[in-house]
Amino acid sequence: MSDLTRKTIATTFMIIGMALAGSASADSFSVSPISLRVPANQQVTTLTVKATGRRVVIGQVRVMRWIRNGSQNELVPTRDVVASPPALRMNPNQENTIRLVRTNTKPVQGEECYRVLVDLLPDVRQRNQVVKFTIRHSVPLCFGA
Repeated sequence: MSDLTRKTIATTFMIIGMALAGSASADSFSVSPISLRVPANQQVTTLTVKATGRRVVIGQVRVMRWIRNGSQNELVPTRDVVASPPALRMNPNQENTIRLVRTNTKPVQGEECYRVLVDLLPDVRQRNQVVKFTIRHSVPLCFGA
């Protein structure tokens, strides 16, 4: 093995180690439940987001229409279901309840499915980093059958 190859491997492991060390202390959040099923005659459900870690967590909540075609999944912007609040600012170990409201007044035909996207946005400490990390939870939400 050449010296260049050894140096490349050592550098690669050093970079991976630094990335893992940084992520071990990273702030995060959890979402529950991990799947939502709402009867066709109901318009509202809730989702709980909990901040974990030692710093303030900034996030956003969006709802996308989830269209499944065989093995293909497509997410389409929609206003048929809205999240309140759509933005999060949580202190360490704080919980926040997100209301998910179906605003479409037409009755559910069969099943309507959506994905609730809860994103932990990059921290200001990442501002000057080349690579910025966003953590996303994608929670299935289905109304009807």
